[in-house]
Amino acid sequence: MDAWQVTFVTLFVGLAATLAAMTWLVQRQRSGRSRDGLREWCLGLGLQVLAWPLFAVPVTVAGGAAQALASGLLLAGLAAMLRALLRSLQARPAPGGPPTAVVYLPPFALTLALSWPGQAPEQRIALFWGAALLTLLLGMRGPLRGIGRGRPWPERAVILIFGGAAVVCLLRLFEQLVAPRSGPAFDASITVGQQLALAYFLVAPLFATFAFVLMQFERQQRWLEGLAAEDALTGIHNRRAFVERAQRRLSRPDGDGLVALLMIDADGFKTVNDRHGHAVGDRVLAAVADAMRASLRTYDIAGRLGGDEFCMLLMGVSPGEALQRAEALRRAVATHPVRVDGDVVAVTLSIGIAHVRAGRETELDRLLAIADRRLYLAKRAGRNRVIDRDVEVAMPPTPA
Repeated sequence: MDAWQVTFVTLFVGLAATLAAMTWLVQRQRSGRSRDGLREWCLGLGLQVLAWPLFAVPVTVAGGAAQALASGLLLAGLAAMLRALLRSLQARPAPGGPPTAVVYLPPFALTLALSWPGQAPEQRIALFWGAALLTLLLGMRGPLRGIGRGRPWPERAVILIFGGAAVVCLLRLFEQLVAPRSGPAFDASITVGQQLALAYFLVAPLFATFAFVLMQFERQQRWLEGLAAEDALTGIHNRRAFVERAQRRLSRPDGDGLVALLMIDADGFKTVNDRHGHAVGDRVLAAVADAMRASLRTYDIAGRLGGDEFCMLLMGVSPGEALQRAEALRRAVATHPVRVDGDVVAVTLSIGIAHVRAGRETELDRLLAIADRRLYLAKRAGRNRVIDRDVEVAMPPTPA
């Protein structure tokens, strides 16, 4: 076998082995979105596995139809891998992302163009690299957004590998337009761009697949951690997760100024359960959690401590701002009663607030005790109110 045939066989074996491993992984994957992404990545690998042996067919066979089909399959495989990457990076489809048909359009158009008779080899090569560059640019439009904003390294690695492929395609297209060549040869005449393109496309799919699999495992791990930290009823943090995150946030030396801890209690929750049943009580708790979630800012934390007790940690707020936000939360819940099967269940909140400066040696338990004491004062003063300091409160008048 000559050098080209050895190259094609090596690529075929490597991609086929990678495809087999990915297929096995798809069968074991239970998460629907991750499984869809892995399937599309497997499709991309499969198309490339089919493409590379066709490149070994001489151009003189069938008027170069095998070469045209191989080029189209190779770019279609690249497009499928880019779609898999985009699917894996997004929680939901991006409104500005290109449709699937648009990403697959350059491979399809390339196959038709290369099948047209009478083209010189130099033109066919330029068409291939132009279509490859267009495929990458269309497919990378979504993943390139926010690459530096806290993405885990496997995600950045996959994006950078495809970004490097775009640079290689641009270099080869420029080289082909400036100094047209009929194709690479394994001798001294091979150009730097041809060497780079050959080396890159030999190893890029394998390294990209390795990074993509790591990305899937890392995302799965984050999903499992989030599941363990989530309160099953309300969807916000459970007690353990809230305490861990709040302690880390409070101990940060570069804390965001003043911090406010809100202890929140749904007034008369036992009566709601007794009168309307636990299913309605669950709806009340979920409504309170939804209102809390809507009021959160970027670095705030919310959690359910248990029963009808909730907690919020507000970062970088002054005492006055914390009081305003607590009052806004109380009003939002009070003005939106829960409606279940025609019944209207009024819900009010009592809230106690404790303040501290982030970064100081402050025990969360002590802060919780202060906020809980002020929550008790709010309850004692008649409920449906916010108290942010230790004050003497008058008991509400007892009905005659």
